This record gives sequence, structure tokens and C-alpha cells, in this order.
Amino acid sequence: MQITIGILEDDPLTRNAIAEALQSRGYKIVAKAATAVEFLASFKRTPMDVALLDLHLGEGPTGVDVANEIRNANRILGIVFLTSFSDPMLLSPSLRELPKGSRYVTKGSIDDIAVLEKEIIASMEDVETGANRSRSDLDQLTDGQIETLRLVAAGYTNSQIAKERYVTEKTVEATLARIAKVLNLNLPEGHNARIHMAQVYFRARGIEVYDN
Repeated sequence: MQITIGILEDDPLTRNAIAEALQSRGYKIVAKAATAVEFLASFKRTPMDVALLDLHLGEGPTGVDVANEIRNANRILGIVFLTSFSDPMLLSPSLRELPKGSRYVTKGSIDDIAVLEKEIIASMEDVETGANRSRSDLDQLTDGQIETLRLVAAGYTNSQIAKERYVTEKTVEATLARIAKVLNLNLPEGHNARIHMAQVYFRARGIEVYDN
């Protein structure tokens, strides 16, 4: 049975390239949209097995908003988010609650359409089991810890982070210790934990970093 797919991607080049590549693999593209409104209109008209959704669509509804609406209408729909971030939660704390069974794939990793194809199949299997893909260690951090990690990555000192977050330096130190524990940063003596935390943050945002 041919799998039907709808694509929501605001970049026309990416949208058309993905559609053509999937069609060459035997999938049927039933919707190609640049905006949330356009995609939802297509969704109401045309049944689909999987929705490929750009996570960040600029002003207006996000890919998550669209996903929640279509998942409410179709409980067995596979959902795959397309994002530039290796951990989309970093875009917004609200992204902790992605729809059940949803997957995500970074656009930079789609150098072979087989990568996306694997996620498409997995999204359909995940819906059947009610599973969510495990994202990363960052998913275990609170919003406050994520913000502290972001400030560390931006080069803020403990004193500056304390002023930025309206807490004491002791609180910042405790927060960093908890972050290090969650991220399993059991570093050898002489290694700078802040550097490793920054590397974790940047990699989660899809930014390549190199160890010294």
C-alpha cells in the first residue's frame, strides 16, 4: 500500500526537493504547503498517512500548533518534524510536549533521503505503540536550567547569570552542578565543565563544535 505524505515547509526549495526525492522512492505526496493555514486546508480535504512539518514557520502558528491540531483529528497520523535544531526544545520550552508518536529530523542530516524515509516509517510505528522518541539529556532539564545553560554557552560568568536570572551566585552554582549531573559530565581533573556544557548546548542547536 502506497504511503501518502503531506509536507509543510516554508522554504520552496527544501519543500520541492523533499517532495521529489520521496516521490522517487514510491511515496505519494498529497499536500505541499508553505503556511500552516494552507496545510490545514489541504489536511481537511485530503487524507494522509504522515505529515512532514517544518517546526519553525516564522510569524504565526508553529509546526507544533499544526501537529496538535491534526493529531486531534487523526490519532494514527505519523508526524515528523523538520528542524535546523538537533534538539528542537531549545526553540521554546513549549516544545517539551510534542504530540505522542512524533519524530524529528534535522534538515542538515538529510543528505540521503533514506534518513528521512527511516523517520517516516518510524513515525507510523511509534503511533501504534504510543511512544515518543527519546530526544536528549537536555530533555531532562527544567526551563530554568536550560536558560542557565544558554547563558553559560553565551559566555556569562556566574555573577552575570545571577543578575540576569535574579538569583544568588550560590543558586547558580547549585544549578550548574545539577546540570553537570544530568549531562553526566564526569570530567577528568583539569577539564573545564563550562566549556563542555557550552559544547553540549551548541551541538543540541545543530552548531558544530570541535574539542581541543
